[in-house]
Amino acid sequence: MSTVPVHIRPHLVPFFLKEFNGREAVYLNQKVTAIKISTSSSLGRMMRLFMIKVDLPEKDPDYYNIYLAVEDTPTGKKYEGNYYKYESGARSFLKMPEDVNRAINDLLEDIFRTSFVYYVDGYMLTPGAKIIPAIDSFIKKYDLLEFGHSTESMRQLYYREKKKAV
Repeated sequence: MSTVPVHIRPHLVPFFLKEFNGREAVYLNQKVTAIKISTSSSLGRMMRLFMIKVDLPEKDPDYYNIYLAVEDTPTGKKYEGNYYKYESGARSFLKMPEDVNRAINDLLEDIFRTSFVYYVDGYMLTPGAKIIPAIDSFIKKYDLLEFGHSTESMRQLYYREKKKAV
């Protein structure tokens, strides 16, 4: 089997680690969490549409795997995320163009931002809730301090996203 790597922005890795059910796997001698994305889902269909053939005919897979890894280093945690389409190299060679890699990351970023806004909105439904603790809860849940996100930058993001929705 061959894989087609697509790199996921590091700050999205802890978010998707917690949001998808995955299974532990070993890939390139590294322990990772593998997440299957069905090609019948909207994300899976998008990934399938963007793959381009190289030289030989392609066969559509039943699923994609997303590998998410968190590694403790002397300078802090290192987050890495990639997704792969498993395909027999005997029948096809595939690649993901760089502009498509950016588009998929943009989609994942949109999912992250939408989840953030709804998380804060849901938190605020509790009587007496305040916005700063809501944002801090999201930051803590998804280890966002590791990526330079602060309460203030996330507060600004929240209000910017809410304004876009109007």
